[in-house]
Amino acid sequence: MMNRMLSPYALALALALCLLPTRPVMASDPAPTANVADKVVDKAKVTVSPAPSSDDEMSKALTNKISKGSGDIVIRTSDLPAGGSAPVSKETKNKPVVKASTKPAEKELHAHQWSYFDGPGGPDNWGNLGKENLACLKGKSQSPININVDRAVKAELNPIEFIYRASPLSIIDDGHTIMVNYGEGSNLMVDGRQYRLVQFHFHKPSEEAINGERTDMVAHLVHQHHEGSIAVVAVLMSTVKPASSRKYWWGDDAVKENAFINTLWNNVPLVKGKTEMPGVMIDINQLLPADKNYFTYMGSLTEPPCTENVLWLVLKNPIYVSEEQVKNFDRMYPMNARPLQPKGDRLVKATK
Repeated sequence: MMNRMLSPYALALALALCLLPTRPVMASDPAPTANVADKVVDKAKVTVSPAPSSDDEMSKALTNKISKGSGDIVIRTSDLPAGGSAPVSKETKNKPVVKASTKPAEKELHAHQWSYFDGPGGPDNWGNLGKENLACLKGKSQSPININVDRAVKAELNPIEFIYRASPLSIIDDGHTIMVNYGEGSNLMVDGRQYRLVQFHFHKPSEEAINGERTDMVAHLVHQHHEGSIAVVAVLMSTVKPASSRKYWWGDDAVKENAFINTLWNNVPLVKGKTEMPGVMIDINQLLPADKNYFTYMGSLTEPPCTENVLWLVLKNPIYVSEEQVKNFDRMYPMNARPLQPKGDRLVKATK
């Protein structure tokens, strides 16, 4: 730090010198290598002399350099006034200053994991976790919805053609649900359009509601058309059969385990994010009810990014699973269902 400030005359000379075409050498500049340093010395032919000790001597030195038009001026950080800073270019001056804490905070917000529970990552905030999730907040055709059976339009709908075949089991716990990636060759035909079965996964309780009631669980079978559009089949899962279907009044047959579900639960990976391929073949036809009548409407994916224009096919009749099988899923995911979304003026159709 300097003990005294330069006189106005010396400052004026220093300012004039800055206008010379020579390049200022900052103290922060990297030291040249030996070869480069030799070239600089040879070219400039600089002789080392003691630094001027007074303003008058500094003024003479500056005047001498200006008259010669040669030599480099070294601006030392120690020559700056106390509390001073290095010169700032016009471009740098106009740039907004970003605090060190700003970017990490933004990164933490956008990287926040979405979830099904209240909080920063909960359903009410999905649309704020990134622009790609904006439909979760602003969409007008979101899923799931409540299906009012009496208000659904009864229509002569084409039956769904399930063209499924067996596939090697490939199961993963993705941190939100248990999902099975299905092999190629299984398709869905509806209204003359073919969709390939890509994967299926589970929610507890069911996301869609029928007359305001949700079942114990639901399986969502996700299909994709070759042009990119998506169709999802919802297979409701219940632990209780209707009284009219029971063989015995005490209903023991309502709690039998579902063999297909057992195969899946037995092979769930121990580590989230890891895919398990145990070498077991599964046939998803075993996940479908015998009666395949359905409701249909246009909606969205039920998790971020909540993409719309999804064709929903909600099977009217559930499959049955045991209470213990539901409890086993509950131990992994006690609740992973999105809240019901406004139906709005969307049309819901139902097979007769």
